[in-house]
Amino acid sequence: MINKDSRYHAFQILLEFEHNKSQLKLVRNRYYNSFSVSQNDINRSLVLSNEVVRWRRKLDYWIQRNLNKPRKSLNRKALIILRLGYYEILIDKTIPIYAAVNSWVELSKHVLNNKLIGLINAVLRKSAVINPKEKDANQSIGSWYSYPDWLINSWINKYDEKSTNKLCDWFNKPAYTDLRIHSDYEKIKKYLSRLEIEFKLSPHSNRFIRIQSDLNKIISSSYFDTGKINVQGRGAGAVVELLSPTPNSVVLDVCAAPGTKSLYIFEIMKKQGQLYCSDIDSDRILMGKTRAETLRFPIEWSCKDASIDSFPYADYILIDAPCTGTGVIGKNVDIRWRRKEGNATIMSFRQLKILQHMAKFLKPKGVIVYSTCSMEYEENWNVVESFLKLNNNFYLESGKSFVPNQWLNAEGCLETFPPRDKIDGMFAARIRKYD
Repeated sequence: MINKDSRYHAFQILLEFEHNKSQLKLVRNRYYNSFSVSQNDINRSLVLSNEVVRWRRKLDYWIQRNLNKPRKSLNRKALIILRLGYYEILIDKTIPIYAAVNSWVELSKHVLNNKLIGLINAVLRKSAVINPKEKDANQSIGSWYSYPDWLINSWINKYDEKSTNKLCDWFNKPAYTDLRIHSDYEKIKKYLSRLEIEFKLSPHSNRFIRIQSDLNKIISSSYFDTGKINVQGRGAGAVVELLSPTPNSVVLDVCAAPGTKSLYIFEIMKKQGQLYCSDIDSDRILMGKTRAETLRFPIEWSCKDASIDSFPYADYILIDAPCTGTGVIGKNVDIRWRRKEGNATIMSFRQLKILQHMAKFLKPKGVIVYSTCSMEYEENWNVVESFLKLNNNFYLESGKSFVPNQWLNAEGCLETFPPRDKIDGMFAARIRKYD
């Protein structure tokens, strides 16, 4: 009888992920909701599945070194087991080699034929000859850091090779979680101390703190229930700060679900005025609506397409545009494999369409903030520049009065570089309409 432990669950999750090519997070959630899995096994299988996806290309490179045939010819189940084993042996290193080998060979006996079991055993044992800290002379940057070549080339063209190395390394480090606090800092400090949660201030803010673990403790706490603590990235917070809507104004937040920026917008408005939030994803809208109702924020949510539907006229509009998400690749490790070359260009057409359409609903002297969590030029300045060329009744306004100036580019737009700024990769432009 097979032992359905964390390794088994990680194997099944990765098998489904490779088969369906959908978001890793969604695959995991469906799996955990469908089967009875202990919390300890959830925790470990989450790490295993996440890190194997993160390091997939590097793991495949090492596996290929110890194969006498092309890796692509391997049975999919066998390849997933080898990836998991090589991760535990060469990257994780918390488990003795013999124990890892024995565990994965034992699992293979239940899911593979006898011929492949022997191959699994042999290739796993050969991992001992690999020095994981040593880059091969002919190994590419993409293979070493585990990214697709097209993305590496895109970043080298935008920055340079040295900066690209730093960027790749940053996104491969353990993810942190930022929390936005809406309460007295000293009270928050004492409360988290009682929960034995370690934290530090997020960059350039006394409204955000950063934790490395214990997120579940936060979400199940009374301070989260009452809105004194919200889960929100510091970079995402800076986008809202760039908008800085005044009290008693009318604000549109489109492409808004699940609504973390919406809550911050309403707080900056001092909960005075009208905030209309919308998205095309009804499930994510429900998340935002539920959170707002829990906090008793009178935010109006609706299911709308920001590229074609009608909206109230507003003083401020936030467009958190759908994008490739390459600026949050460290927290969403599957993005690097689900995105393809040319996706940013395709996405930019949709982004410009949304910006063009939503500009129709901005009052004279009103402000639009166009933002993405992408590192790609096509989705960022290229969209803004195209919009300004097409609309001479709008102009770009510098973000100097609103966000840390270290995060601004030459045009005065918010444009962060994660290794330098220690936050997600964000872009946002503040655009004002003439009288």
